[in-house]
Amino acid sequence: MERALWAAASGMNAQQTLTDTIANNIANANTTAYKQSDVQFQDMLYQTLKAPGAPTEQAAIPAGKQMGTGVSTQSVSKIFTQGSLQKSGGPLDFAIEGKGFFEVTKPDGTSAYTRAGNFHIDSSGRVVTSAGNPVVGFPNIDPSATQISVSEDGTVSTTVDGTSQEAGRIELVRFANPEGLESLGKNLYSETQASGSPMRGSPGEDGYGTVAQHHLEGSNVEVVKEMVDMISAQRAYEMNSKTIKTTSQMLQMISNLQ
Repeated sequence: MERALWAAASGMNAQQTLTDTIANNIANANTTAYKQSDVQFQDMLYQTLKAPGAPTEQAAIPAGKQMGTGVSTQSVSKIFTQGSLQKSGGPLDFAIEGKGFFEVTKPDGTSAYTRAGNFHIDSSGRVVTSAGNPVVGFPNIDPSATQISVSEDGTVSTTVDGTSQEAGRIELVRFANPEGLESLGKNLYSETQASGSPMRGSPGEDGYGTVAQHHLEGSNVEVVKEMVDMISAQRAYEMNSKTIKTTSQMLQMISNLQ
């Protein structure tokens, strides 16, 4: 009986984790370049009362007797599928179609990575994020430029005093295992041992995505799917709660018989 209580309690904790993750996904349904979080569960240790294949007087037991002890959360990982491209008016709004991240420098001097390409120009001509973090691998833009044009391969051209000139080319970063990146919030990720070291290259080459100017990548959250998953998690939570209540009633009945 006690095993049932602990197993059901672990189930309630697991479904609570799933519900929390779904709530965060739905909250970020309109966040630029947000990547959906996905929860994976695993069953916990088993108590072996009779091992499969144990010898008997006649033959080995074909199936043993193992009792499970519940469920635990294995991981909560990011799903880096492509979000839909949304048209925007800013000349420094960029979406990456395919693999890759923009590299930015945080205030402490360390690098972080983002797919949110809603950039701006500071007073010195540096391209920065909305938080003011400089974008690495992005050529400086003349503050007096009247037009900024960026091709799919990341080539940046500007028009200054009526003259068109090439400013340079954007550089992207990708990882062998993007799911291993650490989420920092503010649309930023950091490198970890699991993600591997950053690999740098130009848009459209060697597996890197292309760059779409005047667009932003939308969240890849499917709200309808999240709502269905939330209902499923709620039902599972209720069933685990019912299991605890039923087990408690059975224990009470046994206690009354003594």
